[in-house]
Amino acid sequence: MRVQILPRAQAFQIPDLIRTKINLLPEGISEVRTVEIVGLDLQADGGTHVANTREVGVIRVTDYKSKGAINKRIYVRVA
Repeated sequence: MRVQILPRAQAFQIPDLIRTKINLLPEGISEVRTVEIVGLDLQADGGTHVANTREVGVIRVTDYKSKGAINKRIYVRVA
């Protein structure tokens, strides 16, 4: 996993972040935290994250839905 803090203007130059609707960020936000699972996905961060899943306990996949040809949604429960 790779985490970066980017200036807003630089973040807007990354096509993968544009598809995640980064343009919905309020104007007052000058930096964007990105989280990348290298080789899999890159997202603008929208919340608090743990450094390691061991911090939250057991994670169980509860559902899976196809949201298009390449987009999938996985639902998880933390116990």
